[in-house]
Amino acid sequence: MASKRIRPEGGEGRRMSNASRPGALHTAFNMLALSWIIISELLLSAHCLKDLKIFVPEAVLMGNAATLSCQYDLEQAALYAVRWYFGQEEFYRYVPREAKPTFVFAVAGINVDLSNSDATSVTLKGVTRELSGTYQCEVSEDAPLFHTEIRSAHMQVVEMPKDDPVMQVDKKVIGANDNLKAVCTLGPSYPPANISWTVNGRVIYPTPQQRITHDAYEGSTTYSSLELYPHSQVLLDFFEGKYQRSVTLKCTVTITGMYHKDVQQRIGLNMAPPTTISPNLLGLEGSKRYANGDPDNSALTGASQRCCICCGAFGAISLAIFTMAMAQL
Repeated sequence: MASKRIRPEGGEGRRMSNASRPGALHTAFNMLALSWIIISELLLSAHCLKDLKIFVPEAVLMGNAATLSCQYDLEQAALYAVRWYFGQEEFYRYVPREAKPTFVFAVAGINVDLSNSDATSVTLKGVTRELSGTYQCEVSEDAPLFHTEIRSAHMQVVEMPKDDPVMQVDKKVIGANDNLKAVCTLGPSYPPANISWTVNGRVIYPTPQQRITHDAYEGSTTYSSLELYPHSQVLLDFFEGKYQRSVTLKCTVTITGMYHKDVQQRIGLNMAPPTTISPNLLGLEGSKRYANGDPDNSALTGASQRCCICCGAFGAISLAIFTMAMAQL
């Protein structure tokens, strides 16, 4: 009975071994195919598109030309196409194997200079501020892989203001207890200008005692106001210096690194201590009398009163003499 059990088990084992051979062959084939694909990719990647870089001007003056460049290394691979996009819209394509390799697509505001455009760069003529935005360069290599890469960069079109900035201050000389207010103004520009403030080269930052406001909109005048209160740190430091007689207040106006102008004013510092006005000068003590009869115990005030009494007596005598002379006539 034991031998009868062993034989069926042995026969079944041989049948399973024979049945597993197709699975083993299939696995071996898959491994071979995968190895071939990996090796092929490595061989092909050694000579294909790489090092794609885009060069777009960060800022360009409105009305000027702008050249956008796309640099890449194909090694031994062939170029299939170069495409340029503004936002998501394609406006230029270069396909070297075509009879006419350059193609221009209609995009609002874009005017391509074909004489200065090729496989690595494209030139835009007379840019307007509407062309500020993101540009993309897409490069594709030819068959068999058609490997493609894309890079993007931002360009700002700048519209300069027609006039220089202007600063106005409410006081030319200030004391320790005075406020100082100044306004810096620049005409319309695109994008709006940035304005910063300094005193003797020291940057002024907003605090409860140093208020700065900025009002700027695209295509309109830019304003910035500065108000320094008596206890602002920047003024306290200058008034504490015994030999400081004036400071230089400056506003600096910039636009995207292409525009930079300073306007400055000299502000005098009045170092005299604050004075108070006597109530007598305001007539607040005129009705008061003191023990000696003087309103303020002042010899000068008493002398003035005696002078007025003498003047009154002299006037009365003169009038009497004049009246008697007329009566005799």
